[in-house]
Amino acid sequence: MICASGAVLLAVLANLYVFLMRPFGATNGISIEETGPIGTLIATIVPYVWLFLFAGIGSSFWLLARAQGRMSSPSWLLLALLLLCVGYPIYTGNLNQPLVALAANVAVVGVAALAVWTIWPISRVGACLLIPVIGWVALASVTLIALVAGFEF
Repeated sequence: MICASGAVLLAVLANLYVFLMRPFGATNGISIEETGPIGTLIATIVPYVWLFLFAGIGSSFWLLARAQGRMSSPSWLLLALLLLCVGYPIYTGNLNQPLVALAANVAVVGVAALAVWTIWPISRVGACLLIPVIGWVALASVTLIALVAGFEF
């Protein structure tokens, strides 16, 4: 419970940072008006989705810690994933640098996939809790590619 709550607290702090620092100097960024109705919907639900994702990462960490009783290499991998996700609003920066955001998304998906692969033999539930991170960030990456290419959806 403490692990999940701590992760959710990090998500709340990251969302608060986004709220207070918005729009990240978005004069060069992709505005929400350019994303169409799906982009507007995604922008509306983003804070809530991240709360869910952070709770999953924290719960996965707890399941792993309970199963192993120590800070193992999979635990450090989860910590790295958590830190990458906390940095998500910073490196996406309202899409001022879309290629940097895309590269960071690839890193998040890669670390999350490696974590799922590594944790699966130890805790299948813990591994499954990380799959939504892969799905959400992959969706964000596809959306980012479409926006950069000029597609409106």
